[in-house]
Amino acid sequence: MVELVLGSVVSLWLLFGLVTGIILAVIVLVGVLFSRDLNRGITTTISEVILSGLGEKKEVFLANLEKELKRRGLIPRVPLAKEADLIYRDFFNEVRIYAVQEGTALRFGYRISATSIAVTLGVILLIPFVVGSVVLFALSILRRNNTQMTLRESGQSAELLTRET
Repeated sequence: MVELVLGSVVSLWLLFGLVTGIILAVIVLVGVLFSRDLNRGITTTISEVILSGLGEKKEVFLANLEKELKRRGLIPRVPLAKEADLIYRDFFNEVRIYAVQEGTALRFGYRISATSIAVTLGVILLIPFVVGSVVLFALSILRRNNTQMTLRESGQSAELLTRET
């Protein structure tokens, strides 16, 4: 009896693993498919703020921003493409920082994206989990069905033997 209860618990646990793996795979797939800048990774954050009175001081602001970022351990670089004023990269993130003069104000913003390497590694590591969950769930169901069939046939045989004696 304990084996049957334990088998059911293991089957439910494996089913939970399978469902979780499939849900994670779908979330990653949807995130990748609907990302606005897929070639650079998946955008996770976009933020902008308007700084009034700093419109004429864009270069000074960017120089001070670069100093402050370096002081805090983030070392930005000037990108080759002019879609951003500064860029910062690590294994997990790519940050594009920009400042745009709008009259007397300065629009300061940044876009943080998960790098394509990190996304690829995450998907690659997710695949064995999903495949492993599917295989374990299939083996569990096969074993459970075999156990149920054996119990049913044993019961029928025991019934026939009991009636004959």
